[in-house]
Amino acid sequence: MNRIEQSATLPSVPSVKKSKRVILRPLVIAGTCALMGGLSTQAQAQGQGQGQMQAQQSFDIAGGDLKSALDAYVAQGGVQLIYKVDDVKGFATRGVKGALAPQEALARILEGTPLLTRRGDDGAVVVYTAAPVAARPATEEPQSLDSVTVTATRRREPVREVPMQVNVMKAETLERAGAKNLADYVAEQPGVNLTSSGSVGGTLTMRGLTMGPVQGIATVGVYVDDVATGLSSAGANGGNTPLDMGMLDLNHIEVLRGPQGTLYGAGAMSGVLKYVTNQPDTMEFAGSVKFGTSWTQGGGPGFTTAAVLNVPLKEDVAAVRFAAFTDQVGGSYDAVGPARGRKVDRGHTDGGRVSLLLTPTRELTVRLTGTVQDVHRKGLGFEEMDKRTLRPWTRERTRQLSANESFRNLTQLFGLDVEYDFGWARLNSITSAQDVKINNTVDVTGLYGPALSALRVPVASVPINSTVEQHRVSQEFRLTSRSGTTIEWLAGLYLNRERGSNNGAMDANLIAGLGSLGLLTSTQSSRYREEAVYGDLTWNVTPALSLTGGLRLARNNQKYASRQTGQLVGPVAADAAGTSSESPTTYLAAAKYTLSETSTAYFRAASGYRPGGPNVLKASTDRNVVQPTYSSDSLWSYELGYKADLLDRTLSLEAALYDIEWSGVQQPTRSGGFTFVTNAGAARIKGSELTLNWKPSKEWRFTANAAAIDARLTEDATGLGAKAGTRLPHTPRFATTLGVTRNFSLADHPAYVGISARYTGKRDAGYRGSAALPSIMMPAYTLVDLQAGIDFKTFSVSAYVRNLTNRRGIVSIETGLNANPNLVTAALVPARTIGLNVNVPF
Repeated sequence: MNRIEQSATLPSVPSVKKSKRVILRPLVIAGTCALMGGLSTQAQAQGQGQGQMQAQQSFDIAGGDLKSALDAYVAQGGVQLIYKVDDVKGFATRGVKGALAPQEALARILEGTPLLTRRGDDGAVVVYTAAPVAARPATEEPQSLDSVTVTATRRREPVREVPMQVNVMKAETLERAGAKNLADYVAEQPGVNLTSSGSVGGTLTMRGLTMGPVQGIATVGVYVDDVATGLSSAGANGGNTPLDMGMLDLNHIEVLRGPQGTLYGAGAMSGVLKYVTNQPDTMEFAGSVKFGTSWTQGGGPGFTTAAVLNVPLKEDVAAVRFAAFTDQVGGSYDAVGPARGRKVDRGHTDGGRVSLLLTPTRELTVRLTGTVQDVHRKGLGFEEMDKRTLRPWTRERTRQLSANESFRNLTQLFGLDVEYDFGWARLNSITSAQDVKINNTVDVTGLYGPALSALRVPVASVPINSTVEQHRVSQEFRLTSRSGTTIEWLAGLYLNRERGSNNGAMDANLIAGLGSLGLLTSTQSSRYREEAVYGDLTWNVTPALSLTGGLRLARNNQKYASRQTGQLVGPVAADAAGTSSESPTTYLAAAKYTLSETSTAYFRAASGYRPGGPNVLKASTDRNVVQPTYSSDSLWSYELGYKADLLDRTLSLEAALYDIEWSGVQQPTRSGGFTFVTNAGAARIKGSELTLNWKPSKEWRFTANAAAIDARLTEDATGLGAKAGTRLPHTPRFATTLGVTRNFSLADHPAYVGISARYTGKRDAGYRGSAALPSIMMPAYTLVDLQAGIDFKTFSVSAYVRNLTNRRGIVSIETGLNANPNLVTAALVPARTIGLNVNVPF
């Protein structure tokens, strides 16, 4: 049995190892008290305990982690309290404040959780759960919705208490739906878009903040727990390589919508996506093994194997957790031509994670993590289509290839989080290191082959081989005050060092083994360093009203250098270098008003930015068109929201209206045959979001998410040739997901069946009237998914169907990759996929 926490007024009860005779533990506690004090003393203590629970006392307990709140309750109320750490782990509370009877205060702290209380034989109050959730039959599941805790504001608190839109995707729900990668994760998040790269990752955006497929710097920050990933600059494809993490011992994924610049810094101007992993458990040896198989229409079979092992090293002091998985992807795209093949996008993804947790004292916690993920693909998943009809150029999911394409992404991520609780504040020191290496081959014969043939060069293929490396080391110190006080504050220092490179070569391979012609060899290197101080202050004016202000002061310096040689450059190499520096500031102002115990309204105004950088000018560059440096672009977002748990906590509702003003927009421009970055134009995005979760009975659950976005240029974007009033690309006006799940019992085993539908509205791949990025309207589509499963005592089985009707949906379109202006390259939604998973816990 796990260790039992109790107040200092009770005699210490020694820990015992886990036993099947769980029912004996209350008897052991009662017997110990009886032997030490006698039955008469015990009865007197019980009477005193009841008196304590009836008299009113002053409580000021912050919302957030339930265990911390119960410890504060013991300290402030002087009440004898017993609970199991495992019973309260993972739950959150709204806290309590005011003069209340201890019994009423405890009830408010536990409100919204499945925990119960009873009086122990020794007079102490025992907090307990009737039965483990996993063992509860489906027909006995609680009717009220689960309490969800997030770390969006760098504090653990209920999602309803956070004055911004935060969506939580539980790992269990994602696995049930057959989700395996970033594209699957965000597919059911309206207002969050991922433009496909043909393999993993792509361009990740939120709330319509995108200028198109050419994005040098990310607008969404991606984190693993508190560890930042990716690059802040444009030097090494930082804007198109978000961490695409597999289901590697994830607990849930948080989607923070709107600018998060004060707490998360550069590159979080449209939001943050945070992978939250499972932490080691110092009390219980446990683990699981998972097996899965899938089949995609027109493609090959897929196989997945995963394992997790949690090992306590010393009870309540140290534990280590191991996780590993491998995912074999069958592929579904074909190629014709000299490099023809079937299922050319097949491959595999392998990953491993080790997490060590140390709690040598009550105040000190140390977390050390290491994550490695290796993605291999034989080719890229694109279809060539006719832009006039949006039908396949040859046949579905097929393209012409003259050279084999390949892709590999090796990511290594390490983090160290040292936390010390002073009581009045909590200090965190977070150190992280990231290494990413991407090797990629892209066939551009269709673009350069016709011109070379016209020059009578006997060309067979023109591949581009590139290697991208991203290195990042960061250090953050953060001091966070206690929650629940009149003034709450947070202050931090952030140091970041980044180094990137992008080296490649484009060769024309000649026919009949005549060798190759070096068309272009390019080396690019970049360095980025940033120092920032940040903080926020919350004033709880009344129990209902709170006001928050935040500020982040940053300073960054960048260096960039490049060298190009080859036939396309000429006899003299094109060498260039550049530097830049700037000191951006971001702001936050928010007000939250508690309308009732279960509903809040908020207003939030926040700014965000992406760093600027140097342009590496060539000798032929027109200085009237391109400046030596480009500045950061920035925005202000104004958001009004409402959150509530209604109908006896069976209905959860979140709604938001926002208005974003984006200025100095970074966009590409060309001069002398090279592409640079300039600041030109402005945009305005108006939108609304709605999230509903309804559990009218123990058996039924209904979900709905919707987003409406109107994103337009308010000034001409000269680099893209787009006029004011034109809609921004790749963002639908309306998108929604609807789902229903039915829980039931099958042969006394919990089971479920569910169906969901995802609608994505029309989007433009470019800008109306633009020659640089021409308008191609992508049709709307609706995908239907099915899920079903049954939970046995020793294992569970789940099945899913994604894209049940095998609907053809276009995710993104790229132009300019072929000499034929009517031939474009497109990424499609995955075809119908059927899968089966088996999970064996131990």
